[in-house]
Amino acid sequence: MLEEIKAAEEAATTSKHEANLTARNMLRETEDEAAKTAEAMLTAARKAAKEKIAAAEAQSKIKARALVDERARSDRAQAQVAREKLAAAVAYIVEKVVV
Repeated sequence: MLEEIKAAEEAATTSKHEANLTARNMLRETEDEAAKTAEAMLTAARKAAKEKIAAAEAQSKIKARALVDERARSDRAQAQVAREKLAAAVAYIVEKVVV
């Protein structure tokens, strides 16, 4: 009877050890899978962020170029108006200085 108890205790100890080992392995595998999933999510998020940044930069370049073009047209228009009034301004100055 004592031998049966010892055999049962050894079997229980072996079973407990195997259960702990199985639990540790399952935990390790789950942690590895979670780490891989997290890394994949981070990689996807970084890629999406880079794409959004690139799109925003492209859009801002387009807007900046349009603004520069608009300002250049305005400057050319003001220069043209000034050139048209230049003769009258010179005549006025000459009249005031000479007279």
